[in-house]
Amino acid sequence: MTEKKKPLKPKQEKLAKAIASGDTLNRAAKKAGYKSDRRNITTLVKKQDISRRVTELREKAEDAMECNRINFIRTIHARFINEEHRDAAKYGEMLAKCQGWNEPDKVDITGLDIEVIIGGKPIAIT
Repeated sequence: MTEKKKPLKPKQEKLAKAIASGDTLNRAAKKAGYKSDRRNITTLVKKQDISRRVTELREKAEDAMECNRINFIRTIHARFINEEHRDAAKYGEMLAKCQGWNEPDKVDITGLDIEVIIGGKPIAIT
């Protein structure tokens, strides 16, 4: 049998939202309307309903912020194409890095006789 989640009280919801957004416990408590008693706040936050809500809110925020490679490349490409954008060259460089366009070409040199000259003296590398 699954346990029903009881809704948080408005102050508890404000506290959970403030904590999930990255506020310190004291700042979150003040925003929610609680007194700044560190022990009381810590005890309150440890309540399962509040900690569960903080986790839910953080997961929602992470999902919303998820940036996938395709959208990122599309955004950079659009900014690069816009020549009036002051950082167009920078976006072009970022786009090249994302696509691997600025990687050096790899050349297979196995089986080749290579001669390197150091200080005027040829050195054979095989």
